[in-house]
Amino acid sequence: MRLVKKVKFYFYNSFLKKDLKANQNVLREMINIDSAKRIGVLFNATKTNDVITVTQFADHLRTEAKEVFILGFQDRKLKVEQDARLFDRNSINWFGIPRDTKVDDFQKINIDILICAFEEECLPLEYIVATSKARCRVGAFSKAKTNYYELMINIKKDQQLVYLLKQIKHFLKVINKND
Repeated sequence: MRLVKKVKFYFYNSFLKKDLKANQNVLREMINIDSAKRIGVLFNATKTNDVITVTQFADHLRTEAKEVFILGFQDRKLKVEQDARLFDRNSINWFGIPRDTKVDDFQKINIDILICAFEEECLPLEYIVATSKARCRVGAFSKAKTNYYELMINIKKDQQLVYLLKQIKHFLKVINKND
């Protein structure tokens, strides 16, 4: 790792630790998707196919009477804002921490379940997950990020995002079913 990357990562972690202390009293619990009313979906919007997949997934959840909030990160600098549900590199600081009103507004929503629809490392999205006040955070398994989630789904690297979302929905349907 280059020196600049190490310095950035050091400060990223320092700010993250500070922000995590503010969230240490958040009530976390496993929630069945059927009992959830408000669901947030956080995703990497760099690939067009992933945007389509997440949009279809969110539409499906809405047919089940869920209030769904979407926030996506495009890993590039855009000259013109394309979508109110997306932020890009212009919205993150030098350390990789999101600093945007869209992110702040998303974080303020009282979400029951935060579905993290991304598999690869993405520091801005991981920062949002880690500092989220959602009662239940669900995403792809990562050994280094186990303290960010209440439920992690282990899938093969070659699986598509649609498979991850199906698995997340399946496990959220069977968890705490009798409560």
